[in-house]
This record gives sequence, structure tokens and C-alpha cells, in this order.
Amino acid sequence: MENSILIALLSPVLITVGGVISWLIKSKTESLQLAEQLSREKRLETYKEILDPYLTVLTPLAKKEEKDKALLKILSSQYKKTAFDLITFGSDETVRSFNKLMQHAYINTGPENNNTNILLLFSDFLLNIRKDLYSKKTKLKNYETLEFTVTDIKDHIDKFNNTKNKGEKHG
Repeated sequence: MENSILIALLSPVLITVGGVISWLIKSKTESLQLAEQLSREKRLETYKEILDPYLTVLTPLAKKEEKDKALLKILSSQYKKTAFDLITFGSDETVRSFNKLMQHAYINTGPENNNTNILLLFSDFLLNIRKDLYSKKTKLKNYETLEFTVTDIKDHIDKFNNTKNKGEKHG
């Protein structure tokens, strides 16, 4: 008799405690998912702003004035603020590839600039963004991230492959 009374009293308490624990776990999980979603959205917004001037420069039909304006945007204080967001929110590999791209741009200005090197660095940056936002196990090669915009990508593929195979540091 005493056991049935004890069971009758403990059952609702255990059910309530179990429900509270389940609710706490679910709440914490939803909170973490929301934080991850907001972080991902911030990274996506930042990456779009960072990529915008480069896409203009790589657009074959863009006028010289548009390309010059895009290059000036890269030097602006607003762009630096966006780059700071990238440094803050981006993955380590994305930050490293962006830094290499920017260092190459700072050092290699002028008409003698090697287009293949800048394309290689830009494609590495795009691939790292893809890995950061979507799939770390992507099977895309870096040059495949540029085929949609670089009309003469086939002329650069050998250089891409040779650089990767030799383990050279580009930039």
C-alpha cells in the first residue's frame, strides 16, 4: 500500500521534472540554432559586400569607369569596416585567404599585375567562403568558382593546378 502511494506521489513529480528538463534542453538548442543562423546571416552579408567590387572588376562588359569605381571602393573606409566584420565573423581560412588577396592587391598594382595570381587568390577566397557558409567538404576546385564570370578561365587552369601541385604560396 505504501509503495502505491509513494508511486502515485512521485509519478507526477517525475513527469513534471522530466518535462522541465526537456523544455530547458529544447530552449537551449533553439537559442544556439538562432545564434548560429544570425551569425551565418552576418557572414553572408559581409561576404557579399566584400565580393561586390571584385565581381565588378571581373565582369567583362563592365565599363572602365565602373571598374575604377569598384577599385576605389576597396580602398574606402567603409570597405575597411566591412573587412573588420569579415575578420571578426569569418572562419580562419576565409580570413587568411582574404588577407592574401588584399596583400597581393596592395603590392601588385599597375598594368604589370599578374591576372592569374589575382584570380587564384580570389578563387581561393571564394572557395573558403563556400566552405565557411555551406559545405566544408566541397569537391569544387578553386578555378570552378570563377567559371561563371571569367571568360578565359581555361587559359589560367594550368597555372592554378601547377601552383596547387607544387604547394607554392601565392600572394
